[in-house]
Amino acid sequence: MADTFLITTTTTTPATAKRNRPDDETETKKKLMTPSPQNIFTDPAAALASTRHEFGEHGGVNMSIEASATFTVMEPETLRRIFTGELGPDSDYYVYSRHFNPTVLNLSRLMASLEGTEAAYCTASGMSAISASILQLTKSGGHVVASRTLYGGTHALLQHFLPRTCNITTTFVEISDIESVDEAIIEGKTNVLYFESVSNPTLTVANIPELSRIAHKKGVTVVVDNTFTPMVISPVKLGADVVVHSISKFVSGGADIIAVV
Repeated sequence: MADTFLITTTTTTPATAKRNRPDDETETKKKLMTPSPQNIFTDPAAALASTRHEFGEHGGVNMSIEASATFTVMEPETLRRIFTGELGPDSDYYVYSRHFNPTVLNLSRLMASLEGTEAAYCTASGMSAISASILQLTKSGGHVVASRTLYGGTHALLQHFLPRTCNITTTFVEISDIESVDEAIIEGKTNVLYFESVSNPTLTVANIPELSRIAHKKGVTVVVDNTFTPMVISPVKLGADVVVHSISKFVSGGADIIAVV
């Protein structure tokens, strides 16, 4: 459940808030930073409103942007516990921003709430998330069934790069033709069914429940790119296993960010 990922073991309040604000206000801030235990993930807007809210370093209403690549650890024993997994980002322990930093972790929590998923992981670009997802779910000799109406970079990855470098092949299908999709999925060979909830740029709408049903019947993982329809469509609730977003589109709202989750 998504709330398992979002609830943290500790809550932190900015040092300035502790010094300058009455105790009751500090307690209010702590409550705001802790998500509601209720499972309200049927509504993306309500889920976002309920997610742990991080305040800025000096009490700002918005979270501060973390610019550090590395983080300070004062005690060797603490570092050992971090590397063995005893301590981590949910306990406010960080080592290197490529893994996690407070800004990225907060975005991950929000995106997990938005999609109603157990967790979310942010990467540097949309293609990095798509590549990571497919490479995690397949191996050399693997097979993907994908919609023929995809973002150009995704199509190039599946048609040219993965066959040449990883021996992973893709069968492209008309995603609205459920019978053709079913025939293309080879039980025991196909690893992933990949499509976009609403395709970029042709706006083909996928039947996520039916596509998920036929894929799962044959043991295939469903990966959905939901870039065009955050807040509108929730693929996991409709049967998808993995959801990817390029947040340079509707999530950022201004085409001024390259990142993905």
